[in-house]
Amino acid sequence: MLPEVLIFITHRVVLHSLTLENGYTTFGRGAGNAICLDNPAVSRDHGAFYYRAGVLSIVDHHSMNGIFVNGMRMRRKVLYSGDYVLIGCYKVFVKRGSEHPRNAYAG
Repeated sequence: MLPEVLIFITHRVVLHSLTLENGYTTFGRGAGNAICLDNPAVSRDHGAFYYRAGVLSIVDHHSMNGIFVNGMRMRRKVLYSGDYVLIGCYKVFVKRGSEHPRNAYAG
């Protein structure tokens, strides 16, 4: 099942519900991004989601204000269901992410 994220303006309604495809899904303030986040706290080329072989990760493209995963600033991080990401004033909830390692070998 493909990963899904919900994008909110912090403490408000859902702006987007996105199912992410294999490969990179870029986000930032610039018009050339797959996900445009129009806010001065978001860099033009802020970062990207990357999905391959059942693993969803997020990568910061050396943005000025960074990416925070579950409250911690990260450059690169595997994302699991239930994680949340802060990008400027936007909150991204990972509805469906990577399979958690502790569940990977349950059988």
